[in-house]
Amino acid sequence: MRLEDLKQEFPQMPDELRNMVEHEVRRQLRESVTGNKRKYTKHTIRRSLIVAFAAAMLLGTTVFAAIAYHMRSESVGKYAVKTKIEKDENNSLENGHIPNIPDVTMEVSYLPDGMVKTEDGKYSFENAMYKGGVSIVFYKMDTGDAAFEMLTKNVKETENISVGGHEGVYFALQSIGGEDISFNQRIYVAYPDVHYVMELYAASDVSKEEAIKIAEGIRLQPVSDNALSDAIAAYKWSDFLASNHEEVVEDAAPAVSGEEMKNTHAIGDVFAANPQKEDLEGLGNVEIKVSDVQVSDNISLLDLSALDEDFKAELQSETTPSGELLPAKINYMKFGDGVNSVDTVVESREVPQKLIYATVEYTNKGTEELEELLFFGSLMKFAEENGQIKRYDGKTFGPSADWDDAVLTGAARHVEMWYYDVHGGERNNNYITHLKAGETATVHMAWLVPEEELAYLYLNLDSYGDSYNLCDHSLEVGYVDIRQ
Repeated sequence: MRLEDLKQEFPQMPDELRNMVEHEVRRQLRESVTGNKRKYTKHTIRRSLIVAFAAAMLLGTTVFAAIAYHMRSESVGKYAVKTKIEKDENNSLENGHIPNIPDVTMEVSYLPDGMVKTEDGKYSFENAMYKGGVSIVFYKMDTGDAAFEMLTKNVKETENISVGGHEGVYFALQSIGGEDISFNQRIYVAYPDVHYVMELYAASDVSKEEAIKIAEGIRLQPVSDNALSDAIAAYKWSDFLASNHEEVVEDAAPAVSGEEMKNTHAIGDVFAANPQKEDLEGLGNVEIKVSDVQVSDNISLLDLSALDEDFKAELQSETTPSGELLPAKINYMKFGDGVNSVDTVVESREVPQKLIYATVEYTNKGTEELEELLFFGSLMKFAEENGQIKRYDGKTFGPSADWDDAVLTGAARHVEMWYYDVHGGERNNNYITHLKAGETATVHMAWLVPEEELAYLYLNLDSYGDSYNLCDHSLEVGYVDIRQ
């Protein structure tokens, strides 16, 4: 599992949760992969009492907490909202520590037309698989239901809701930057009867009404010991709180020396996919060569049948009827803190763009056939400054700069390969299904890039590195210099 796979497949999280999850993934990758150190129907009263008593025997005394605990939201600054669970003043059922929270299953009784389950807790529309839809996270409130508190930033709309008899809060978030689909909605729902809180991320391709209907159809049911494999995965709230105080060791380096970049390869060089001792899924026997890189003003090199319909449509919006590339747009962003200010575009400009089309060869140098060989490519931009190699961000930062980041829109915003003409694996994506001993598989990859940035281009073909920053493992594999 790559860290960038996590980013790609999971929507933007609150900073605190993202740090916790990324820290855990980096820790696991260091230990198991790289070894690097860096980084109602009416009921009678009698029947109701019987049901409540039975549930109390199963779940514990705080089964009645649904009427004693309430989810509240309060504004913080102009654009942030704090969500928390409060205990009624007359509630004597204190549950400050809950050692035995039941494992539960999640039942989803409603999905919009065309939406399907892609994996546990993730649902997307069939015409935008793995891109939008909803993703669902649960917190197990082992420190007590009233311990829940979450700050949501960049909020433009808030609504208190009731879903399935449980209290919740809906948020619509500010969204700029040019993404075709962004996760710009959030729903929190409290389940104090089983001591869980749900956080539902909804993308821009899901309406507010549909997002709330999905949340309304979710039920949590305790599972028996012989069905634990069906239980949902949930973050312990105590672990979440602890992660806020842990030092996160980053694998990414802001800049490196020329000596650290000495393993850079040229077009035509052959290098190991994994030069370390650990054999990552057979990569220890795989050699890579970038045999050719072409730069074009049009998309005639591409086999458009290799693209999904959404990306075809995006390319069509950026090309003439004959396939010639139209200019790309760069937005210069001033970041807000999400509390008293939001991200704003302070300047925009259009620039000519080019297609980068790389031919990459993967050769099995081992004696056994490899199956489902993962390949991955990202287009990185590096510049030298004061003897240090650093990521190129579109302009030179300075003390008087009135912007914080240069953000490309359209297909040029994608650092990771959006085009590849070999597909395999369970999802029919970036895997070579079979690679026999001595055999070579050729993959073509493509990106769009502003013409003015051709002098900064490097390919990163490390399947387990960082697609956005310099990192130790990718430095050891070596970047490929394709500067024009």
